Amino acid sequence: MSDFTIPHLEPVRFVDVLLYADEESASVKICFDKKPTLAMLVEAAAQSSSAIKDDENSGKMGFLVSLKNIKLIEKVQSNEFIANIKLNQKIENFKSLSFEILKEDILVAKGIFSITLR
Repeated sequence: MSDFTIPHLEPVRFVDVLLYADEESASVKICFDKKPTLAMLVEAAAQSSSAIKDDENSGKMGFLVSLKNIKLIEKVQSNEFIANIKLNQKIENFKSLSFEILKEDILVAKGIFSITLR
């Protein structure tokens, strides 16, 4: 899990494997020890955002500050998913990101969240 510079530890560390990342997006395998709630999926998306390449803010701790249009699309039937994260906007230490949580190409959850970096 060295791909993720976050302070989270088990059982609240949900990021598992970095699949892809650049300066605007990331794709991450996320895992849970039981079927996750919508809140756990959102937290996993926020943790996954740490994979987006950002040299000027590398290593800074992020705080989830807002949620928008969060939707559970499909009933959760598994404990492993793919989180796709996209950077929508960045202003200094503030980032707005959108996410999709997928299970075998089926959209499970989606939404928008904002983080601020310390």
